[in-house]
Amino acid sequence: MIARTLLGLILALACVSQSYADLVLYQVPGTTLVFILQGRAKVNPGATVTFRHPTFGNLYMSASDVKIYKVPSVESLAVNKLSKAKSDGDLNGCLDAARNALKIGKLDLFYQACKAAWEIDPNDDRIKKLVELKRAIEKPVPIDPAQEKIMRDFTKNRADMKFMRSKHFLLLHDTSDKKDSRTRKTRAEERLELLETVYASFLMKFCLEGVELEVPDKLLMVVLFAEHSEYLQFVNLLGPDLASAAGFYHRIHNVAVFYDQGTDQSFELLNALNREIQHERDEIVRRKISGLADIIRFADTLNLLIEVKRENLDIEVVSHEATHQLAANTGLMPADSPIPVWVAEGLATYFESPKQAAWSGIGAVNAERLNWYRELAPIRKYSNIDFIVSDQIFTRSANNFTTLHAYGQSWALTHFLMEKHFDKLVLYYRELGKLPKASHAKPEELQKVFDKVFGSDKQALDGQWRAYMRSLKTDLERTLEEAL
Repeated sequence: MIARTLLGLILALACVSQSYADLVLYQVPGTTLVFILQGRAKVNPGATVTFRHPTFGNLYMSASDVKIYKVPSVESLAVNKLSKAKSDGDLNGCLDAARNALKIGKLDLFYQACKAAWEIDPNDDRIKKLVELKRAIEKPVPIDPAQEKIMRDFTKNRADMKFMRSKHFLLLHDTSDKKDSRTRKTRAEERLELLETVYASFLMKFCLEGVELEVPDKLLMVVLFAEHSEYLQFVNLLGPDLASAAGFYHRIHNVAVFYDQGTDQSFELLNALNREIQHERDEIVRRKISGLADIIRFADTLNLLIEVKRENLDIEVVSHEATHQLAANTGLMPADSPIPVWVAEGLATYFESPKQAAWSGIGAVNAERLNWYRELAPIRKYSNIDFIVSDQIFTRSANNFTTLHAYGQSWALTHFLMEKHFDKLVLYYRELGKLPKASHAKPEELQKVFDKVFGSDKQALDGQWRAYMRSLKTDLERTLEEAL
């Protein structure tokens, strides 16, 4: 948490001027991969660009591979929003600033906004609940030795895997104990830190919207494999359908499973290019060849970009799968009743932070999900509320549409209901818990639960949903519109 004096200085400066940043679209030479980066870009003599990444430092690019847009800094806009609400003594404005901070993935700023709201009115019921939740989260969770046995049995007692704990998670992993030169943390420590951020953000989001969830009284169990190949060997024992997933939550065992991003085939092209460039770089340095500084700079930049991509994937996958686990362990979703796939995946995709975004948090618009929704949207036979809520969007996928289309539709409907009908959506989740304890519910049963909460005449709701989706744009789309 930033100290009060430093926060005051930041907020005061934000009132005086609006900070701008550079939004950079960089296409890696020799590939179709485009990175969306936000930071500071400087065009140098000789048609090169120096880009200052807020996390990874300097990246060097050819100007021909870059498009640069001058836009207001997302974080500065959020700070300005909080600053104005605080100076106006606007309690609701502070809470809106807190909501916005979660949307852009800034948990520290969220806490600052909540503190500002508390200073305005510590007796407001909403503030009291947020303070109570923060205290509950800070309480230590007792260690249950039985959990270690559950995880050992689940992973077939692999001797090379070891345990690490954080405040709310028990991690079983086989990753290296080597610390990253930038973060000074091991991969296991980085993963636990990310999980803790998702944990707090999830609980705080619902509390901010007036829904008090249960703070889990046990550590949440997580498995992390160092290599994608090891992950594949493990999931093939559980079921081949999991092989294509970047992670999953096993509901029966209550364990989330991941592998270290950057070790799968999606990185194959980047890693191959990187190996080639790094070899050239090493030869240039070893032989002291002059005049080839561009190759050295590109080699260094490629290394950093691989780290950027890996971190973005980590955030997306962890935020998605941890949402499944949190929904099941906080009382939001019934633990022993059938959960429609569209419900579970819709919620997880709403909370995931898109890997392609330069900034993102809860409810950020995922360009991939949006595109998959748009592809199926004109086909009303499949893109309609009844077809989705009866879960046929998943049970009948594979022929006329794909599972990715199903994810897109589920994400789109959940996004709409979260933003426009939040209270009813939470009530709907509660009603699902009243279904008979069976492995599956029939489509007509699922449809009845939805109709009970939202009404059987869905023509108006469908119209609202489609209008909402037509207006929905990614942060990048909105930013570029403002910049042009």
